[in-house]
Amino acid sequence: MAKATATWSGHKVKFDIQSDSGHGATIDEAPIFGDDEAMRPTEMLLGALGSCTGLNAVLLLKKFKQPLKSLVVEVEGEQDKEWPRAFKKIEVTFVLGWDGQHDNKLVEQAIDMACNRYCPIHATLSHGTKIEHHRRDAD
Repeated sequence: MAKATATWSGHKVKFDIQSDSGHGATIDEAPIFGDDEAMRPTEMLLGALGSCTGLNAVLLLKKFKQPLKSLVVEVEGEQDKEWPRAFKKIEVTFVLGWDGQHDNKLVEQAIDMACNRYCPIHATLSHGTKIEHHRRDAD
């Protein structure tokens, strides 16, 4: 089971996130709640989707021997105006640069597979996931 732990820094709403793999990140919110010192949780969600689909696209395009030179994955989310301000629509745009001729059919296939077959973030968001919450007191 994958795990990440978000620990409150003790200051406003800044949290330090640590993963089981030993990597970390920080999140914060804009003033007045936070100090705008890090990415917001909603931005991190969009970034996770972009990087997950993007890394799979790179791997597949290499496998398909396409001359990829650059890739930027732009992810935009439209949120409800009322709380909890859930995303109601997310658009992912792959901006690809080439170093030679490429096969559009293979590129489209790679992007489709990157999103719909190999990215767990995309699958989680597009198929829905049961989320449970629990509590326990610290020792």
